[in-house]
Amino acid sequence: MFAFALDTLEEPRIISLIEDVKNLESNKTNFGFRKLRLINVENPEQLKLEIEKATANFDNQGCIYLLNHNNSILTGTFISNIKILKFKKNDITLTGYVWHQPKGYYKAWIMKMNNQITGKNIWKSFEKDELQGWLVFALNNMHSGISKENLKIEIDGDDFHNLDEFFCTLGEEINGLPGYFGRNIPALYDCMRGDFGVESIKELTWKNHQKSKKLFKTKFTEILQIFEEFNVKINLQKKTDLQDLSSKNISSYFLFYIDYLFNFGSVLFDGIFYP
Repeated sequence: MFAFALDTLEEPRIISLIEDVKNLESNKTNFGFRKLRLINVENPEQLKLEIEKATANFDNQGCIYLLNHNNSILTGTFISNIKILKFKKNDITLTGYVWHQPKGYYKAWIMKMNNQITGKNIWKSFEKDELQGWLVFALNNMHSGISKENLKIEIDGDDFHNLDEFFCTLGEEINGLPGYFGRNIPALYDCMRGDFGVESIKELTWKNHQKSKKLFKTKFTEILQIFEEFNVKINLQKKTDLQDLSSKNISSYFLFYIDYLFNFGSVLFDGIFYP
């Protein structure tokens, strides 16, 4: 459930509840002119009247909030220069300049509200273009407390397949659930400076790092340089010999064994049953 409130520079005064809001997120810009569709507005006539009055007073700016089950505000965004473009039954289409979050942001909040974030890797249920929304949600849910020192962390290149997934994995490894420790390389540098749940990292073990190096290209080196700048010991591990055997050579050993039985098995059994 969403809600609309005009900006009064004081406590939000909610004018109307809204079942859903379309086009509220964007991955292109943080702020820009957008067309929003308010679905199933509880008091559409009242909302229309309040916006028209605010427009007449050149004070037509407000907020759209996401509410929890008790109608308390969870999060929200700002909209200015509001104009009503279309009014049909209980749906209202607005235009204005909106401060928007990345795709997936409100999806993550709704999952939290419904107690669906119960373990790590929930972000893997998100689409690729929704992961930045998850990371901003994780940032907004950082818990202030005692920063960890001399932390030893371990990540596996098999657990992520793009840079956003890397930051999702890293955030949960360092700060637990939902976990944030940067959502791009400049943000990672900021996190390493402190105040993001960690005072210092002592050691980073990166398993299957060849896969990440191939995937990230020059960004792989940039990530390592940031950790090295903060005196983090880096252990880059390859797949073990046993893993290589299971993935590449096991079939050849199996064929050799079958060939051995086929050529010498009859001699062996003849010796046992017919001395």
